[in-house]
Amino acid sequence: MLFGALVVLLSGCSEEWSGEDYWAADALYPVRVEFRLGDAAFAVSDRTRSESDGRTFIPDGVLVPRSAPPRQVLSSNNWQQVNDVRIYLFRKNTAGNFVYYKPSDDNGTKQNYLSMDDFSLKFAQSPYVIWWGGDDDRNEMHSYVGQMNLPVGEYRFLALARDDRTVATSRRLMDPNTSVATWGWTAWTEGMTRLETATLACARNAELSTTELFSGYTTESILVDATTRSFSRTITLNRAVAGILLYVEYIPATLPVHACDSEDRSSLRHVAVRSLAVVHGKTLSDQVLIARREAVAGRLTVATAASAASSAASADVASVDSQSGSSSALPFPRYVLLRADIPAQAQVQNGFYVNISPENTAHPHALLKGSFVMPQQANGPQCPGNGTETYDKTLYLVFLGYDSDRKREIALEWRPIRQSASASCDPLYYPLLANHFYSIGSRCFSIHGEMPELELDSPVDLRDETSASLTIRLEPWWNEYYGGEIGHSAPGVMLDPEWGEHSGGELYE
Repeated sequence: MLFGALVVLLSGCSEEWSGEDYWAADALYPVRVEFRLGDAAFAVSDRTRSESDGRTFIPDGVLVPRSAPPRQVLSSNNWQQVNDVRIYLFRKNTAGNFVYYKPSDDNGTKQNYLSMDDFSLKFAQSPYVIWWGGDDDRNEMHSYVGQMNLPVGEYRFLALARDDRTVATSRRLMDPNTSVATWGWTAWTEGMTRLETATLACARNAELSTTELFSGYTTESILVDATTRSFSRTITLNRAVAGILLYVEYIPATLPVHACDSEDRSSLRHVAVRSLAVVHGKTLSDQVLIARREAVAGRLTVATAASAASSAASADVASVDSQSGSSSALPFPRYVLLRADIPAQAQVQNGFYVNISPENTAHPHALLKGSFVMPQQANGPQCPGNGTETYDKTLYLVFLGYDSDRKREIALEWRPIRQSASASCDPLYYPLLANHFYSIGSRCFSIHGEMPELELDSPVDLRDETSASLTIRLEPWWNEYYGGEIGHSAPGVMLDPEWGEHSGGELYE
């Protein structure tokens, strides 16, 4: 939970609602609104992090590098960073639906949303600041006071907290008020967009990642009329995206493929691995149902059996089955959830990359990359038991190389990733849930971020992963509020799936 509680207080006076159609151009009445996030008396400290403060964390090392917003995902630590917090209004129409409504200011100008600018004040300390709960779980807290002009009616309030306000270009999240035709994104329409079905989309790039994103809304409506002049409501904000971390070491330097040269002569050769990608099989969603933080059905095709066949004709590259010596065409993923390139300083030793992260003294040969991603619905097996890869599993680790003859990138291997946290479902077919962290390898820093927690710092050794699949660990409590009850200074890794509920939210198996 990002902020603790958001308390909504409204006061004002207006006519009594008659129950008739008030969605028409009604008279507007001044309504004073106060949004309190946590303790309203809290003021941003001018101090940096300390043992007694425990609120802000400013990266000052190479393991947790300084990085202006949006922040990088480097571990499953209890860190958060938002700089763009908005509150949107939804008004009940005659059909009983709460639809998007733009309030008016004192000048009669329509406002798309209410902006809580105080959330950017913390960056006066440093442009690299990260907020966290710390040992005492004191989350970021601010208040907003303003005035709106509203007609009589019932309202709900939706809060969005994001981490891309200072990004001038190439934003990873769409603006609810700006359509982008090339990405199939349509802006919210006043009087039409419903609270329950409103979505937020990410940019449809080849790497389909997002930034930090929280949301929450008032489940009970607030009635503006002449009889009730003050209101108090609580909104709990939770992360609306999922997190994925890739932490592996001893990556194979080359992989064998059958490839045709420019004269269509086929030969077996070893192609250098240039990048690793975490890929969602079959279809991918670029949107989230923002109020309920639920996955939207995927509409972007990543790879299918049909695309594998077409890939053979276009790329003329196939993987090699080390058991039988036969080959099968591999599709190139159109979209990935994250991509990590082999750095230039990496060297090859005994067929594996070394010296990838020399600053990581415990694991200098490890590659680390993390990303926020949209939640995804679970795929289902297309043809169970037919023995043919249909590229429909939930996650894959894909090894990418470069075909110098064809002058294009190629996929060298698709390795399925299993979920190990639950025995209640197929370990290869599972959803990616909002506010959950999916970790390939274990990475966690000390509470102040100065050094890794050695017992929780364990990348996947790809020398030991010679079978057809990897194992992924589901971090179900990747949640910005822990209440100090878990008994660990930096919870979020290797937690007991049998604990059930606590003050931070629900535990999902």
